[in-house]
Amino acid sequence: MKAEARKSVPIYKKIAYAAPAYALAVVGIPIYVYIPKFYTDVIGINVMVMGYILLSVRIFDAITDPAIGFISDRTKTPFGRRRPFIAGGSFFVSLSMYLLFNPPETSVSYSALWFGVSIYSLFFFWTLVSVPYESLGPEITFDYNERISLFAVRDGFLIAGTLAAASSPALVEWLFNLSNTAQGERAKFFWIAIIYAPFVIGFSWWCVLSIKELPPQSVNRPVGLIKGIRQTGQNRPFVILLIAYTISAIGNNLPATLILFYVEYVYNQNWRIFSFCYTLLPVLFSFLDGFRYQKRSVKNLHG
Repeated sequence: MKAEARKSVPIYKKIAYAAPAYALAVVGIPIYVYIPKFYTDVIGINVMVMGYILLSVRIFDAITDPAIGFISDRTKTPFGRRRPFIAGGSFFVSLSMYLLFNPPETSVSYSALWFGVSIYSLFFFWTLVSVPYESLGPEITFDYNERISLFAVRDGFLIAGTLAAASSPALVEWLFNLSNTAQGERAKFFWIAIIYAPFVIGFSWWCVLSIKELPPQSVNRPVGLIKGIRQTGQNRPFVILLIAYTISAIGNNLPATLILFYVEYVYNQNWRIFSFCYTLLPVLFSFLDGFRYQKRSVKNLHG
């Protein structure tokens, strides 16, 4: 293995690599928690139609994730196999997010179509960026300790971005003194899109311009789909982790879209106050837990 793949990664490169994670966190809590309620309560889409669209787009996402990974592994350009997707896809992520957050004032049927097309586009282009982006990380360095440090910085930016994205509706509402009317809700998501779009593009390009991909001979060659699945199945610790993660994800994600509806229409409480506790506190606890784990890992590493 080449020395280039083993040497330490400067902190400025770690930050440059981690920066897109902060901006891409907007395709998280705002999409899963806030946007469905916005489209049903303000735009007027039927809840059942909303549910079918969200279910189908997640199935679509399960197909596009490995497909984009397969394509990225086999891409050959002078700029590498990961960076072109990150650089080009960031523009389409920003555009799709803007369209999703700013539906036109039209009929309910056309609004449902608008929601479906824009959220499908957003998830596709988000996959186009995120899969090569996450694949780029392990290829920056093959040193065990450097990888831990690199991913710790990336995940720290991701947690910070999740906190910012989760609090963005309340923060924008306060900054611009927006009302709780339909127009106020529209203005809120307009400003969120306007604020985040430059971050997605700017941070993605910062990463692309700062990180140089290793030569093709320095990284693992891609294997076929069937062989890759077979190798994954033979990795018992990874299979156990995958099963545990799947169970955890189902438990976490099922109530995410419905919780605000339940709080307002069944619990008869202000969903804005509850959303703070539901979204921000778990992320904060995860950050503290991750910090303790990182501190413990460093202590064990140095004896």
